[in-house]
Amino acid sequence: MIYAKSMDVRDNFKSWCGQAASGEIIQISRPGNNFVYLINQETYEKMSMEKRITAHTSYLYGKDNLVNLKRLSEIEKLPDNWNNNGAEHISQQVIKRVRKLLMSIAYQPEVFPTTCDAIQLEWENDKKEYLEMEVLDGTINIFQIDAEGGEEQCTISFDENVVNAIVEEFYDRTV
Repeated sequence: MIYAKSMDVRDNFKSWCGQAASGEIIQISRPGNNFVYLINQETYEKMSMEKRITAHTSYLYGKDNLVNLKRLSEIEKLPDNWNNNGAEHISQQVIKRVRKLLMSIAYQPEVFPTTCDAIQLEWENDKKEYLEMEVLDGTINIFQIDAEGGEEQCTISFDENVVNAIVEEFYDRTV
C-alpha cells in the first residue's frame, strides 16, 4: 500500500493510476482523517463481493450466528498443541457437526474448543439457568443447571432436531 498526501495528487496522479492498475492500493489522506483510495477494478469487485456476501449471510442467519461461524473458523485453524499442553486440533467431523448446529438453532451459544477433540456450546437464560453441550464426533454430552441449582447430565447421539428441541425448551422455561 502506498500512503500519500492530497497535495501530492497533482504531481503523481498518472504514476499512481498505473500502480493502482497493477494491483497496488494508494491511500490518499484528506483533512479530518478521511481517506481516498485508488484501486483497480479487480480489487474493487473483490471487496464489493465480500461485502455483499457478509451482508447476505448476516441477513440470512443474524449477527450472532455470523459471529459464531467466524469463531468456529478460528477454532478450525487451531494447530496441534494450541493450548501449549498437548491438545490436538479439532477434527473436521466435529467442526462440520457444530457448523450444522449453528446454522439451525435459534438461540446462539458461546462457542469454545476443548482439549478432547470437542467443541463446547454454552447458553444462559434469563433465569440464570445454564445449558452446556460438548459436541464430540458422534455424541453430545449435555449438562444443565436449573434455577434452583439442580444439575442434570446425559449423553445423546448427534441429532440436530433433538438439540434444537432441548435449546428451545431451555429458553421456553423462561417465558
